[in-house]
Amino acid sequence: MSFKKEIILVGTFHFEQHAEQLKHKESEIEELVSYLFDFSPTKIALEWDGSQDKTLNEEYYNSESSYQIDEVQQLGFRLAKKMQHNRVYGVNWDGHLTKEDMANFNHVVQSSYPEIYKNITSLTENTPVITSELSLISSYEKLNESEYIRNLEKMYLSFVEVQSDQGEMVGFNFLNKWLERELMIFKNLMNITSEDTNERILLVIGSDHLWMLRKLFEGKGWEVINPFHGQEFKQ
Repeated sequence: MSFKKEIILVGTFHFEQHAEQLKHKESEIEELVSYLFDFSPTKIALEWDGSQDKTLNEEYYNSESSYQIDEVQQLGFRLAKKMQHNRVYGVNWDGHLTKEDMANFNHVVQSSYPEIYKNITSLTENTPVITSELSLISSYEKLNESEYIRNLEKMYLSFVEVQSDQGEMVGFNFLNKWLERELMIFKNLMNITSEDTNERILLVIGSDHLWMLRKLFEGKGWEVINPFHGQEFKQ
Protein backbone atom coordinates (compact mmCIF):
# COMPACT_ATOMS: atom_id res chain seq x y z
CA MET A 1 0.00 0.00 0.00
CA SER A 2 1.36 3.43 -0.95
CA PHE A 3 0.70 6.49 1.13
CA LYS A 4 0.10 9.99 -0.23
CA LYS A 5 2.82 12.53 0.51
CA GLU A 6 2.15 16.25 0.14
CA ILE A 7 4.14 19.36 1.03
CA ILE A 8 2.47 22.76 1.33
CA LEU A 9 5.18 25.34 0.65
CA VAL A 10 4.44 28.74 2.19
CA GLY A 11 7.02 31.33 1.21
CA THR A 12 7.00 33.93 3.97
CA PHE A 13 8.13 37.40 4.85
CA HIS A 14 10.41 37.73 7.87
CA PHE A 15 8.07 39.55 10.22
CA GLU A 16 10.73 41.38 12.22
CA GLN A 17 11.56 43.32 9.03
CA HIS A 18 7.93 44.50 8.81
CA ALA A 19 7.15 44.94 12.50
CA GLU A 20 5.67 48.43 12.18
CA GLN A 21 3.21 47.46 9.43
CA LEU A 22 2.22 44.24 11.19
CA LYS A 23 1.25 46.08 14.37
CA HIS A 24 -1.94 47.05 12.56
CA LYS A 25 -2.61 43.69 10.91
CA GLU A 26 -3.64 41.43 13.80
CA SER A 27 -6.96 40.54 12.18
CA GLU A 28 -5.24 39.93 8.83
CA ILE A 29 -2.75 37.55 10.44
CA GLU A 30 -5.68 35.63 11.91
CA GLU A 31 -7.35 35.63 8.49
CA LEU A 32 -4.19 34.20 6.89
CA VAL A 33 -3.94 31.51 9.57
CA SER A 34 -7.58 30.57 9.00
CA TYR A 35 -6.92 30.39 5.27
CA LEU A 36 -4.00 27.98 5.79
CA PHE A 37 -6.05 26.00 8.32
CA ASP A 38 -8.39 24.96 5.50
CA PHE A 39 -5.53 22.99 3.88
CA SER A 40 -5.58 20.61 6.87
CA PRO A 41 -1.84 20.03 7.35
CA THR A 42 -0.86 17.02 9.43
CA LYS A 43 2.35 18.71 10.64
CA ILE A 44 3.66 22.29 10.78
CA ALA A 45 7.36 22.72 9.92
CA LEU A 46 9.15 25.99 10.58
CA GLU A 47 12.35 27.85 9.69
CA TRP A 48 13.90 27.15 13.07
CA ASP A 49 17.17 25.33 13.71
CA GLY A 50 16.39 21.62 13.80
CA SER A 51 18.96 21.06 16.55
CA GLN A 52 16.97 23.48 18.77
CA ASP A 53 13.65 21.70 18.26
CA LYS A 54 13.19 21.12 22.00
CA THR A 55 13.48 24.85 22.72
CA LEU A 56 11.04 25.60 19.91
CA ASN A 57 8.44 23.28 21.38
CA GLU A 58 8.93 24.61 24.88
CA GLU A 59 8.08 28.05 23.49
CA TYR A 60 5.14 26.57 21.61
CA TYR A 61 3.83 24.78 24.69
CA ASN A 62 4.10 27.95 26.80
CA SER A 63 2.59 30.28 24.20
CA GLU A 64 -1.00 31.39 24.66
CA SER A 65 -2.58 34.36 22.92
CA SER A 66 0.50 36.59 22.91
CA TYR A 67 3.10 35.93 20.22
CA GLN A 68 6.43 37.49 19.31
CA ILE A 69 6.68 39.45 16.06
CA ASP A 70 8.11 36.68 13.94
CA GLU A 71 6.56 34.31 11.41
CA VAL A 72 7.47 31.25 13.47
CA GLN A 73 5.08 32.26 16.24
CA GLN A 74 2.62 34.51 14.43
CA LEU A 75 1.91 31.95 11.70
CA GLY A 76 3.42 28.65 12.84
CA PHE A 77 2.31 28.67 16.47
CA ARG A 78 -1.10 30.17 15.70
CA LEU A 79 -1.81 27.63 12.99
CA ALA A 80 -0.61 24.66 15.03
CA LYS A 81 -2.74 25.77 17.99
CA LYS A 82 -5.76 26.14 15.72
CA MET A 83 -5.09 22.65 14.32
CA GLN A 84 -4.73 21.37 17.91
CA HIS A 85 -1.32 19.91 17.12
CA ASN A 86 0.65 18.90 20.19
CA ARG A 87 3.93 20.09 18.67
CA VAL A 88 5.64 21.89 15.78
CA TYR A 89 8.83 20.95 13.92
CA GLY A 90 12.03 22.97 13.50
CA VAL A 91 13.69 21.95 10.22
CA ASN A 92 16.12 24.76 9.42
CA TRP A 93 19.91 24.55 9.17
CA ASP A 94 21.93 27.76 8.81
CA GLY A 95 24.80 26.09 7.00
CA HIS A 96 28.29 27.36 6.26
CA LEU A 97 27.54 30.50 4.24
CA THR A 98 29.25 33.35 6.12
CA LYS A 99 28.98 37.13 6.04
CA GLU A 100 32.45 37.16 4.52
CA ASP A 101 31.26 34.87 1.71
CA MET A 102 28.37 37.23 1.03
CA ALA A 103 30.56 40.34 1.09
CA ASN A 104 33.13 38.77 -1.25
CA PHE A 105 30.43 37.60 -3.65
CA ASN A 106 28.70 41.00 -3.70
CA HIS A 107 32.01 42.79 -4.29
CA VAL A 108 32.90 40.62 -7.29
CA VAL A 109 29.42 40.91 -8.80
CA GLN A 110 29.29 44.69 -8.42
CA SER A 111 32.79 45.18 -9.85
CA SER A 112 32.78 42.65 -12.71
CA TYR A 113 29.28 41.37 -13.53
CA PRO A 114 27.02 44.35 -14.34
CA GLU A 115 24.20 42.26 -15.85
CA ILE A 116 23.95 39.97 -12.84
CA TYR A 117 24.14 42.98 -10.52
CA LYS A 118 21.38 44.65 -12.54
CA ASN A 119 19.17 41.56 -12.24
CA ILE A 120 19.77 41.31 -8.50
CA THR A 121 18.92 45.00 -8.05
CA SER A 122 15.81 44.74 -10.20
CA LEU A 123 14.52 41.67 -8.38
CA THR A 124 15.24 43.26 -5.00
CA GLU A 125 13.35 46.40 -5.98
CA ASN A 126 10.38 44.33 -7.16
CA THR A 127 10.28 41.96 -4.21
CA PRO A 128 6.74 41.98 -2.71
CA VAL A 129 6.39 43.83 0.59
CA ILE A 130 3.87 44.16 3.37
CA THR A 131 2.00 47.46 3.10
CA SER A 132 -1.01 49.11 4.69
CA GLU A 133 -2.68 49.35 1.28
CA LEU A 134 -2.63 45.61 0.56
CA SER A 135 -4.16 42.80 2.62
CA LEU A 136 -1.70 40.35 4.14
CA ILE A 137 -3.09 37.45 2.12
CA SER A 138 -2.64 39.49 -1.08
CA SER A 139 0.97 40.20 -0.10
CA TYR A 140 1.53 36.46 0.38
CA GLU A 141 -0.07 35.73 -2.97
CA LYS A 142 2.46 38.03 -4.64
CA LEU A 143 5.39 36.58 -2.67
CA ASN A 144 4.41 33.06 -3.77
CA GLU A 145 3.68 33.82 -7.43
CA SER A 146 5.23 31.31 -9.83
CA GLU A 147 6.83 34.02 -11.98
CA TYR A 148 8.54 35.61 -8.97
CA ILE A 149 9.87 32.21 -7.82
CA ARG A 150 11.13 31.41 -11.34
CA ASN A 151 12.94 34.75 -11.46
CA LEU A 152 14.59 33.93 -8.13
CA GLU A 153 15.72 30.60 -9.55
CA LYS A 154 17.20 32.22 -12.67
CA MET A 155 19.00 34.78 -10.53
CA TYR A 156 20.54 32.20 -8.21
CA LEU A 157 21.63 29.91 -11.04
CA SER A 158 23.31 32.83 -12.84
CA PHE A 159 25.73 33.04 -9.90
CA VAL A 160 27.58 29.90 -11.05
CA GLU A 161 29.60 31.90 -13.61
CA VAL A 162 30.88 34.51 -11.14
CA GLN A 163 34.66 34.40 -10.65
CA SER A 164 37.12 36.81 -9.09
CA ASP A 165 40.02 38.33 -11.06
CA GLN A 166 42.20 35.67 -9.45
CA GLY A 167 39.98 32.87 -10.79
CA GLU A 168 38.31 32.06 -7.48
CA MET A 169 34.90 30.50 -8.15
CA VAL A 170 33.06 32.74 -5.72
CA GLY A 171 29.67 32.19 -7.37
CA PHE A 172 30.05 28.42 -7.44
CA ASN A 173 31.18 28.39 -3.82
CA PHE A 174 28.22 30.57 -2.83
CA LEU A 175 25.76 28.24 -4.58
CA ASN A 176 27.46 25.16 -3.19
CA LYS A 177 26.89 26.37 0.37
CA TRP A 178 23.38 27.60 -0.41
CA LEU A 179 22.34 24.26 -1.93
CA GLU A 180 23.92 22.38 0.98
CA ARG A 181 21.52 24.25 3.24
CA GLU A 182 18.54 23.36 1.03
CA LEU A 183 19.50 19.69 1.09
CA MET A 184 19.79 19.72 4.87
CA ILE A 185 16.37 21.36 5.25
CA PHE A 186 15.00 18.70 2.89
CA LYS A 187 16.68 15.96 4.94
CA ASN A 188 15.26 17.39 8.17
CA LEU A 189 11.79 17.31 6.63
CA MET A 190 12.29 13.72 5.55
CA ASN A 191 13.28 12.89 9.14
CA ILE A 192 9.87 14.02 10.45
CA THR A 193 7.99 12.03 7.82
CA SER A 194 6.24 8.78 8.65
CA GLU A 195 6.59 6.21 5.88
CA ASP A 196 3.44 4.28 6.79
CA THR A 197 0.92 7.16 6.88
CA ASN A 198 -0.39 9.86 4.58
CA GLU A 199 1.46 13.14 5.12
CA ARG A 200 0.49 16.72 4.38
CA ILE A 201 3.26 18.85 5.88
CA LEU A 202 3.01 22.64 5.79
CA LEU A 203 6.38 24.41 5.72
CA VAL A 204 6.68 28.13 6.50
CA ILE A 205 10.01 29.34 5.10
CA GLY A 206 11.63 32.32 3.39
CA SER A 207 10.54 32.52 -0.26
CA ASP A 208 14.14 32.30 -1.57
CA HIS A 209 14.10 28.62 -0.60
CA LEU A 210 11.00 27.65 -2.58
CA TRP A 211 12.50 27.01 -6.03
CA MET A 212 15.00 24.38 -4.87
CA LEU A 213 12.77 22.77 -2.24
CA ARG A 214 10.04 22.36 -4.85
CA LYS A 215 12.45 20.46 -7.09
CA LEU A 216 13.64 18.24 -4.24
CA PHE A 217 10.16 17.25 -3.15
CA GLU A 218 8.95 16.66 -6.68
CA GLY A 219 12.02 14.51 -7.29
CA LYS A 220 11.05 12.48 -4.23
CA GLY A 221 7.58 11.96 -5.71
CA TRP A 222 5.70 14.27 -3.36
CA GLU A 223 2.85 16.50 -4.48
CA VAL A 224 3.90 20.12 -4.03
CA ILE A 225 1.09 22.52 -3.12
CA ASN A 226 1.22 26.29 -3.46
CA PRO A 227 -1.70 27.28 -1.20
CA PHE A 228 -2.04 30.68 -2.83
CA HIS A 229 -2.15 29.57 -6.46
CA GLY A 230 -3.35 25.96 -6.55
CA GLN A 231 -0.84 23.89 -8.48
CA GLU A 232 1.04 26.70 -10.22
CA PHE A 233 4.37 25.19 -9.18
CA LYS A 234 3.69 22.31 -11.56
CA GLN A 235 5.50 22.95 -14.82
